[in-house]
Amino acid sequence: METINIPKEEYVKMRKEIELLKDNRFLKKVDELIDILFQEKYNLILTDYTDDLTEYSIDHVKDWDVEKSGWDHV
Repeated sequence: METINIPKEEYVKMRKEIELLKDNRFLKKVDELIDILFQEKYNLILTDYTDDLTEYSIDHVKDWDVEKSGWDHV
């Protein structure tokens, strides 16, 4: 078994991150929040449909007319 040495504060930080990632309810809430913010900013609803993401549409993102939102700097 190999061992490594890391500072204790780094270890504590990593343990907290692991516990947060294990919290499935928390991740679902964050995912819902991201959907809501995306919908508010772009007036779109996220789905699993990605057939319209062609190379042309991705290369011309600057052509989208996007209004500024309070969430732009979050």
